[in-house]
Amino acid sequence: MTELLLLLLLLLLPVAVYLGWWFARTLGRRSSKKSQQLFSNQYFQGLNYLLNEQPDKAIQVFLELAEVNKDTVETHMALGSLFRRRGEVDRAIRFHQNIIAKPGLEPEQRTQALLELGEDYMRAGLLDRAERLFSELIETGAHTPSALRSLLDIYQQEKDWKKALEQAQQLEQVSGEHMGDVMAQFCCEMATDCLAAKDREGARRQLRRARRHDPACIRARFVLADICSQEDDFLRAMDLYEEIADLDADYIPEILDDYLEVAERTGQASRSRQKLDEWAENYKGISLILKVSEFIAEEQGGAAAGRFLVEALASKPSVRGLDHLIDLKAEGYLDAESSDDILKAVTARLMSRQPEYRCHHCGFSGQTHHWQCPSCRKWGTTRKIHGVLGE
Repeated sequence: MTELLLLLLLLLLPVAVYLGWWFARTLGRRSSKKSQQLFSNQYFQGLNYLLNEQPDKAIQVFLELAEVNKDTVETHMALGSLFRRRGEVDRAIRFHQNIIAKPGLEPEQRTQALLELGEDYMRAGLLDRAERLFSELIETGAHTPSALRSLLDIYQQEKDWKKALEQAQQLEQVSGEHMGDVMAQFCCEMATDCLAAKDREGARRQLRRARRHDPACIRARFVLADICSQEDDFLRAMDLYEEIADLDADYIPEILDDYLEVAERTGQASRSRQKLDEWAENYKGISLILKVSEFIAEEQGGAAAGRFLVEALASKPSVRGLDHLIDLKAEGYLDAESSDDILKAVTARLMSRQPEYRCHHCGFSGQTHHWQCPSCRKWGTTRKIHGVLGE
């Protein structure tokens, strides 16, 4: 009897072990599934808060999630970035430092966390720490373009134009992004520094580098024209100003006075007068129109200047032009019978182009009053505009 009972126990022992293992496994699965479901619900609840612009609630939800691991690191990095955007840089730094300190992260995740930490340092004004961090990333070849862009931003803030130029060159090589126009600006900055130190030759070298990086660099021509004027090389300065106008007519108001001055100094007044007429055919800016009207007044009299200005203002009204037109009327150069009608017409054209109402919340402007702003949808925020052309 004892032997039979012992044999029965031996046969039932494996069954009991299997049943215990099966129950444990089933309960574990249920617990894991329940935990995963809870995590998933919390995660999507946090995302919902973010999408509905409720960051405070989103932060609270994310803080209650599981500890940082390779599965939750993206959520924690997003949370750290959220702190940074909210201006809570200290909390963002702690979040990203906590991520970096965790073992078992994927290399890509660690690198991304380092980039985020560098952005935190930049936002906090800790540029030296950010510089060291981004430099280390570049040395390891991790996220090089992103790190280079951040370093480029740092050196521009610090006005370290030499290092900024080096980073821009490296970024162009790594990413294929055209950086010539930016590098030309850095060279112009160094040329300006050389001029401040009375090193004209050094400035010229930097300007040559600028034009190699960007053959159409407007600023390099501006600086070189100043150098030529200082050295009494007025013909060269005149050529440079004309190049600027040909490259971009919007810079004509910036060069106008200097151009006419060097033209007078070098006896090229007729050349400059001809150029003004050429530019006026395509560029209708008021500075050029007023300057041409001054020459017409000298050459043909005030009445001719008034007629020219009236015709110009009819197609492009301007407050400055109207002011000059009033001066011509006061001096008796406008036809007394029609001058009032002309002034009234120009004023009406100016007023018709001005908005009368502006939303105090978002700045939307228009000709009519709205109880609800069409842009930001706020109620009762639209008011009459006050100022020279308003109330």
